[in-house]
Amino acid sequence: METLESELTCPICLELFEDPLLLPCAHSLCFNCAHRILVSHCATNESVESITAFQCPTCRHVITLSQRGLDGLKRNVTLQNIIDRFQKASVSGPNSPSETRRERAFDANTMTSAEKVLCQFCDQDPAQDAVKTCVTCEVSYCDDCLKATHPNKKPFTGHRLIEPIPDSHIRGLMCLEHEDEKVNMYCVTDDQLICALCKLVGRHRDHQVAALSERYDKLKQNLESNLTNLIKRNTELETLLAKLIQTCQHVEVNASRQEAKLTEECDLLIEIIQQRRQIIGTKIKEGK
Repeated sequence: METLESELTCPICLELFEDPLLLPCAHSLCFNCAHRILVSHCATNESVESITAFQCPTCRHVITLSQRGLDGLKRNVTLQNIIDRFQKASVSGPNSPSETRRERAFDANTMTSAEKVLCQFCDQDPAQDAVKTCVTCEVSYCDDCLKATHPNKKPFTGHRLIEPIPDSHIRGLMCLEHEDEKVNMYCVTDDQLICALCKLVGRHRDHQVAALSERYDKLKQNLESNLTNLIKRNTELETLLAKLIQTCQHVEVNASRQEAKLTEECDLLIEIIQQRRQIIGTKIKEGK
């Protein structure tokens, strides 16, 4: 039963799949976890709808999204049915891990689809709709509260503002295994963000880890190196393309010249033949 449960576990939240999406690479992912991945890719003042691709956390295959976003991906109905049967067959009470994580996933999905994100600073009742969420503060603000309590000046200039998202999605910056802990290191073995408890008592305790800043610098260096190589290769290809275009133009010019020369020589030969024909015809008439 444990082996089956591990096969029905999402690689992101490490819990049973909830509303699983079937990715083009044949792997699956919870809808809510996929949404959290998109949120983590959002830059400042960027909406989730602007993200057009993400990597499968299992195989790193790049998943390209249509204009419908995650809704454009197919639901893994078969997997969901298996999970439902597995849960019915499992002997679990209301406080069991399986039941608890299903409730958490349901609450997150319900909030995503049915509830608006409200300002957490408003004194009004009800609170106004949020216009921005500060990832640094982990707070959502309406327009008035944002201007009043979170001005774009020190010490808030370094804060990251994104489109409003529910609290459950802000927790994408929290550890997936220890929900009250923020991620503060990187597991090289599993290629994922973890917290200190994961290294001390969790399943990553025997894994190779690195500091987030160290991993960031390494990835940044690799990206810059790849970008430099791509720019260099692009310049070489542009130079080669320019030479090919120039060669094609020379071929076209030479072909036009040869065609004109051929026409001129043919016209000359035709004129000579006609002159000879006229001369010979005249001599034949004179000899009669």
